Amino acid sequence: MALVNTKSTIITNADATPRVMNAAVIDGGNVHEKVGTVELAAADCANSVYRLVRVHSSWRISNIVRYNDAITSGTDFDVGLYDTAENGGAVVNINQYADAVSLASASVTGTNDLYESGSDIGVEDLEQVIWQQIGLTADPNRFYDLCYTGVTPGSGAGTLSVRVVYVTP
Repeated sequence: MALVNTKSTIITNADATPRVMNAAVIDGGNVHEKVGTVELAAADCANSVYRLVRVHSSWRISNIVRYNDAITSGTDFDVGLYDTAENGGAVVNINQYADAVSLASASVTGTNDLYESGSDIGVEDLEQVIWQQIGLTADPNRFYDLCYTGVTPGSGAGTLSVRVVYVTP
């Protein structure tokens, strides 16, 4: 085995000569939070979209914490981004943050759905802001809706709430 001395981006930049300034979203940015709640109905059909909070392309999301009632047979929800109604409302990436999340069991203490199994980004993308995570080459300076899409929304009614923690430059 080799002995290594590996540095993160912020340490590499701090040790550089001349020193390189780190982006505020990974080193000393402003932490904020948004909370959204929606009601799911027993009659909601497959592929129903639940728009919970609006996020900006320049933000770095650090947590998507879900709280929910037990939704009978609600076994497959994707967590992703959609354009806002103003921009047409189309899907940007349906499972950007999570794929096949189950709401069949209640979550009253909170479950983090960021980087869940099947998401299109991984823990190696934690330093990236939204526009980088969705594969753009530059910041479009626009808002997106963070949504849960009910692939198999179930047959029961209940509440879904999320608390999104994010960092701004």
